[in-house]
Amino acid sequence: MSTVIIDCDPGIDDALALFLAAGSVELNLLAITTTAGNRPAAITAGNGRKLMDLAGRPDLAVHAGAERPLSGQPARCNLVHGEDGLGGVLPGTPAALESEHAALALVRHLQQAPAGSIDLVAMGPLTNLALAELLVPGILQRTRRLSIMGGALRVPGNITPAAEFNFYADPLAADLVMRSGAAIHLYPLDVTHQAVMSPAWIDTIGGLSNRCGQAAAAMLRQYAAMDPLLHDVCPVAGLLRPALFAEQACSVEVDWRPGLTEGYALMQLDQQAAAACTIQAATIVDNEGLLSLVLEKISGLP
Repeated sequence: MSTVIIDCDPGIDDALALFLAAGSVELNLLAITTTAGNRPAAITAGNGRKLMDLAGRPDLAVHAGAERPLSGQPARCNLVHGEDGLGGVLPGTPAALESEHAALALVRHLQQAPAGSIDLVAMGPLTNLALAELLVPGILQRTRRLSIMGGALRVPGNITPAAEFNFYADPLAADLVMRSGAAIHLYPLDVTHQAVMSPAWIDTIGGLSNRCGQAAAAMLRQYAAMDPLLHDVCPVAGLLRPALFAEQACSVEVDWRPGLTEGYALMQLDQQAAAACTIQAATIVDNEGLLSLVLEKISGLP
């Protein structure tokens, strides 16, 4: 069993990834940490709490985190997921969150647990992870595996021609984490563009009788019209079923300078760089296997 912390910015595709994790007995969820990203920090934190409660995990700690990127500039949010981040599917006020900041929670858990015993999954801007690394240099190297959805290596970005949204939202944090020396498994747009959901698959989820299946289908029917890709599901699926993905060793640097290439992820694949690097970038996914896994795990939720 893998002990897991998930850092996220829910977000509809985050919701599917959280449902996948919550429905997987193979994963021992330790905490959820949230950051500004798809929506401002207060909204994403509340969404994390709502989603875990819906999935039958009111016991799981949810920690709100960074409200803005390391640069101190206002958060770069979007409206792809609706004003509330979940397409209006889960109205109401969320239950109380933990008082401890997400970055401090990450440091505490990683310091208290034996090195190499926690898997950290990040599927939003990397500000919380970068803050933890700045607070305690080397802390990210204590993870067993750091699975990150972010970057666009050989394909155009989805927020600018050069950049994927998570890296663009806090490029300085992304560069710091890429250079941290942690054992990173990166899921860039190159592979998430292959994680395509069909209307028929969404209808199959909607045919489930459980509340999580109904909520997932309602969210996805809105989201898929704009972006029919399961970006954030990929790093969780990679923990559960590594064989679904092919990977390539590389090093990655992120351009954090303001300008046209801000957030651009430069990948180096030469043999010398690959031999010394700690990053494995996913290049191919078995999409049918991925969709089957998500459907299986959501069907087992409340």
